[in-house]
Amino acid sequence: MVKAFKLHVKLSWGEERDYLLANDVEPGLEHRYQTRENWQEVMRNALINVPVGPYIKGNRVLPPIATAKVIDVFACEEVDPQLQRTRSQFIMAAVWQKQTDEQDYNFMHHDYSRWSQRQIKADVDHWNNGTKHPWINLMTKWRIWLQEHRH
Repeated sequence: MVKAFKLHVKLSWGEERDYLLANDVEPGLEHRYQTRENWQEVMRNALINVPVGPYIKGNRVLPPIATAKVIDVFACEEVDPQLQRTRSQFIMAAVWQKQTDEQDYNFMHHDYSRWSQRQIKADVDHWNNGTKHPWINLMTKWRIWLQEHRH
C-alpha cells in the first residue's frame, strides 16, 4: 500500500533534494498511480514549490520557498519523517514549457514573502532560459541559514 510519494528534485543552484508530495496533491497522483502505467509522467520535469529551510514549531515565519524541477517521483510504502513536504503549487512540464515566464511565475509566486517571490521568479527564469541568479540564490541561502538558527 502506498503511504506517500517521494519527489527527487533539483534546485536552480544545482543542489538535489528529496521531498514528500504535499498532502492535498497526493490523492490526484494516487489515482494516476492506480489507473495508469506511466503515472509518473505528470510529475517528471514539473516545476514545484518547495521549502528550502526548516519549519519551526511555534514560529509563524515560513521557511524560504524556491521553485524546483522534479527529476523523478517514487511511490513509497514507508515514509521518512525527516523529509519535508512540497508546497501545493506545481506546473506539469507539458504546461510550463509552453507558457511564458510571466505565466509560470504568476501561478507559482502565490502569497509568499517578497524574498521567496524573488527566488521563485529567478527559478522560473532559470528553468525557462538557463539564466543564473547568484545574488538571489545567495540571499536565499542566507535566509535558510537564518531559519535554521531561529530555534
